[in-house]
This record gives sequence, structure tokens and C-alpha cells, in this order.
Amino acid sequence: MTAYVLGATGFVGRETVRQLCVRGTKTIAHVRPDSKKLEEWRGKLAELGAEVDTTVWEPVAMAAKIRALAPQQIYILIGTTRSKAKADSLEGNIYEAVDLGLTKIAAEAARASEIKPRLVYLSSVGADPTARSAYLNARGRAEEVVKTAGVPWVIARPSIITGEREDGRFGERTAAVVGDGLLAFAGVLGGKKLRARYRSTTPDVLASALIRLGEAPEHDRVFDGIDLR
Repeated sequence: MTAYVLGATGFVGRETVRQLCVRGTKTIAHVRPDSKKLEEWRGKLAELGAEVDTTVWEPVAMAAKIRALAPQQIYILIGTTRSKAKADSLEGNIYEAVDLGLTKIAAEAARASEIKPRLVYLSSVGADPTARSAYLNARGRAEEVVKTAGVPWVIARPSIITGEREDGRFGERTAAVVGDGLLAFAGVLGGKKLRARYRSTTPDVLASALIRLGEAPEHDRVFDGIDLR
């Protein structure tokens, strides 16, 4: 089995690559060819047991690479933050450019490859193409792109993902602690479904769920809450 991981250098991407390699899956980890840390990532991902691919983010080139690799799953684990966008000199609607824009390229390339790999898209709880939040709006629109790509797909909608990130998001960790506390209280009062859907998760738990959903026979479904644990 072969898996192609887009967003392999991200928080969840790295853990997904690691777990795929541990399982013995041939894992191709994509890194942007213009990444300032390209050689560093080559070393880190190679140590995990993955092959590193630096295909340019362009539909024709990406489709050719997918056709050559013939992966059973393509993990679309891409995204950005304001601090990361600033470091990469991105301006304007960063979520439109990255979260939505790169997902469009991946979906178009998967369709054009004609091998019909399964797309495993990492979205977010609250994703909605009509959302006022730029982030959730872009994620919702990206979901529609994945659903209409003409290939099998699964979409995961986790809540806050906690853990030790390179960019150290204190606000995110605080929100997770406070939110989980409130959800625990809600669970005591009978809000178990609410707690299951919005409780924070960790990259190892989420990566394991993504791989399980990517390899399961069921597809064309959106998963959140307990399904991601």
C-alpha cells in the first residue's frame, strides 16, 4: 500500500507520516520545493522512513506525480496560520490561498491522474462555506471541492488539536484546557454528544484515526467527535 501525504511537515502531517511508516506503508511525504527548511525536512522525514517528494504545487505536475506513485490514499493535511503566513510572506486571505487553494490543486490533480485514490481531508469542526470566519469559510469550501472531485473521499472534522508545536500556540492550549473543562461539566449534565464532538484531541490520536478512516471500506462520509478517537 502507498500513501501520499500533502502537508507532511505540519503538526498532524508529521505524526501521520510516522505512523504510516511504522505500519509498513510506503509513504511519500510532500515538502514544498521552495521551503526554507527543505534539507532539514528531507532528513527528518527520511529518518521516519518516508520518501520525500518536492513536486511543485501545480495541477498538471501533481497529477503526473500521483499517476506515477499510484497511491491508495492521498492525505490532504494542509493549512496555515497568521504567523506562518507572515514568515512565508503571504498576504491577503491566507486561508483562501492555502487551505482552499492548495486543496483545489490536490483534488484536481487526483481527478486528472485517473487512478481514483481516496482523499483523506483534514478539515475542522464548524467548517461551513457560509461561515463568517475566514478560516471556517475556506475549510467549508475546501470540503465541497473534495466532495466533488470525482474520487472516493473521507473528511475529518476535529476540534482543537493540542500538543507541542514548533510555533508554541499558548492561546490554543489555554482554549483546549478551558474548553475541555466546560465540556466535562456539560457531560455531567447530559451533554455527552456535545462533549464528544468538541473535546480537544492530540496529533497521535488524530493521525491514527485518519489512517483508519483512509483504509476503511466506507467512504464519502464526514467524521467528527468519537469517530476521530
